[in-house]
Amino acid sequence: MMKTSRAILTTILLGGSAISFFLDWSSNHLLSPEWHPHARFHGGLLLFLLAGVSLTGTWLLWRKSQEPQIALTVATLIALSFWTPLLYVGSLVPGSTPWAGTPGREPHIGGQVFYPNMAVAALFVLLTLGAWWLGRRASQRAQAM
Repeated sequence: MMKTSRAILTTILLGGSAISFFLDWSSNHLLSPEWHPHARFHGGLLLFLLAGVSLTGTWLLWRKSQEPQIALTVATLIALSFWTPLLYVGSLVPGSTPWAGTPGREPHIGGQVFYPNMAVAALFVLLTLGAWWLGRRASQRAQAM
């Protein structure tokens, strides 16, 4: 169970970082002429910070340790610290939106606005919490033996 937990968290950390680079290093994000140059600067910083902490979390998960539950918790907190703000930062930052496309052309499902990146963030949060729970359970079982 611990290996499964580590594999899920590794996929979220490294996969999420790679997907973020792929999607954000584009004409509708960092390379958009509509973005203020300083906003592009901060966007680039965020991507490299995400890559660095994701690599750190992955290293912690797979290194030999007497306390693997600490690595599990740190990797979980790293993933959650990136993915959960996607769910609420639009409410905190005036004038921001999770939609990167043309304003007014947000996708709808069942008459409601649907942001695909919010669905991905929610899925990654659920997978992260599930992996943490699975790893904690494995760690507790190992300690009980």
